[in-house]
Amino acid sequence: MYTMSKEVVLMKNNLIYYIMTYIMFLYPPFIYFMVMINFENMNDANQWVVGLITNVLFVLITTGILYVLAIKKRITKIKNDEKSHFIFGYIGNVAVFLYTYQYLMGIERLVSVFSLVLLLVLAYKYLISKKITFKEVFLFSIVFGVFDYIIIIATGNTLFSETGAFTNVQSVIFQILFILVILFSICFYGFKLYKNHQWTTLRYAFVLFLAIFMIITYIDDTQEKLFATFLCLALFTWMIDIILRLIHKEFKVYDLVFYARIILLTVVIFYIHEMKIYRLPDFQIVQMGLIIGIFYVTGFSDILLHLSPKKQTKINLDLSIEDYLKIIYKPIVSRYKDVLVISKQSDLPHELSSLGRDIIIKSDFHDTQHLDINAMSFVILYSNNVDDIDAIKNQFPYIELCVISKNSITEKKLKTCYTDFKYYIYTI
Repeated sequence: MYTMSKEVVLMKNNLIYYIMTYIMFLYPPFIYFMVMINFENMNDANQWVVGLITNVLFVLITTGILYVLAIKKRITKIKNDEKSHFIFGYIGNVAVFLYTYQYLMGIERLVSVFSLVLLLVLAYKYLISKKITFKEVFLFSIVFGVFDYIIIIATGNTLFSETGAFTNVQSVIFQILFILVILFSICFYGFKLYKNHQWTTLRYAFVLFLAIFMIITYIDDTQEKLFATFLCLALFTWMIDIILRLIHKEFKVYDLVFYARIILLTVVIFYIHEMKIYRLPDFQIVQMGLIIGIFYVTGFSDILLHLSPKKQTKINLDLSIEDYLKIIYKPIVSRYKDVLVISKQSDLPHELSSLGRDIIIKSDFHDTQHLDINAMSFVILYSNNVDDIDAIKNQFPYIELCVISKNSITEKKLKTCYTDFKYYIYTI
């Protein structure tokens, strides 16, 4: 019992590094508002210098406290994966600081929300995920960032810092580019709504009422009572859909993203009519506000979809290793297929008989050449040796591999970890 409690404490201590990583993102805006509240008469130059010094102190204090706690063994020493997250936290802190203080520092023409978010997406790829995780944000940050920097390089204008009026030629070019960017956004969101979301009768009705509302607005925007009626009908069906999903416990993160995308598309189409962006030449720098709004909704949607669990499963701490494996490999566990177990121990520490038709135990992966791969559902390896893991994966590249170890393994290719506080379970 004592060992179990100790393992629980160690696992909780490991989380401190991940938690503090993302708390460092919050330091710059928190410090900004504290400085604004307490030093409201301070000039811009002094404000960002005070903010910079305070931010650096906050980061150093955070790092120092965690270092001292690790030295005193109050928390576990930082490992490679946690170190990568912590470095990402430093980069995120710098990016958020530059975004928060860009106008006070006078660097709004060098950095933008698009370039800074692109930096974070790339940092997350190279330090943590090893692949582009937030693909929508990545794509939009490039498209919107290129358009933004074209305007800045050509005119020096930004959304909140306009240096002069556009010439007729500039206005025509920028308006055409703006229309192309907006059309790209509409097509992208339309495709995502069609492909990635569950459509119901209520949702079809909701979109239909919104479409009628927009059509009436474009045909005759003086018919206020008529389009207000259809707007109310759309809101009514929206609320019914939400209530029914909550009652049936079917409300998911995907539903939030669905409604965010639908509302954004409605706002964009309504904005096109109100601002008449199809007129040439008539580009105004304030139109960039719509692009930033689209980008924020994209970021909100992408982060929600990737950080939320794809499937929520309640894990009971009293489950056996066999029960854990049934949960993890539920789609492929079959009583008509065998399970290959590679272990140097002849007597397995766990009961695995219910995982398949037969449990084939081998002491060495070299002794598996004659086995019928098609007869196996997955492979279980008892080892904490990374070389063994690589060898098994190379030998059975198309079969799911499960690694069970008495010790935790720090290896980026191991995606998931479950534990009964005696053994660790990893999937590739």
